[in-house]
Amino acid sequence: MPTRPLSALTIRPATAADQAIITAWVRGAGLNPMRLRWPNFLLAEQPGADGPTLVGMGQLRPHGDVLELASLVVAETARGQGVGGQLIAALIARAAPSAHAPLYLTCKAELTTYYARFGFGEVQDRASMPPYFRRIHRFANGFLRVVNWLTRQHLGLAVMAYPAPLASAMPSVYNGPQPP
Repeated sequence: MPTRPLSALTIRPATAADQAIITAWVRGAGLNPMRLRWPNFLLAEQPGADGPTLVGMGQLRPHGDVLELASLVVAETARGQGVGGQLIAALIARAAPSAHAPLYLTCKAELTTYYARFGFGEVQDRASMPPYFRRIHRFANGFLRVVNWLTRQHLGLAVMAYPAPLASAMPSVYNGPQPP
């Protein structure tokens, strides 16, 4: 797998004409296909001889008064080249999160170290999660307990926030790295 960054990557807001490709990519990646609305998406494109080629996408999905970084998909041919990282940085900048209104995401538990590189921290205290994330966390991890027991795997779903919860504000909740 290549590990060098793509040159001349362009990140742009999606348009109505992008809706079909957004839906196809998110469904093809096996991600949550609910509420895929093009105005919430940023697309990453690489220049090509026949015009720009889509290499990644992600969205800021609203849940009441909080935002979720969601639907992050990178083309298999562009993985390991910094596309996901550039999309995450652009989505964080677009969301302009603060300690009072953090940006949330859900991910497989084994991906928490990847998102920690961008300043996200795992929120382990379910009571401090916004209601949507509390419900998803409870349901998914309850379901995964059964799957883990049947398959002898160790799958889990994590809820993360940016900026990472401060250890001093949540002493028993978060012990991971602090945002830069």
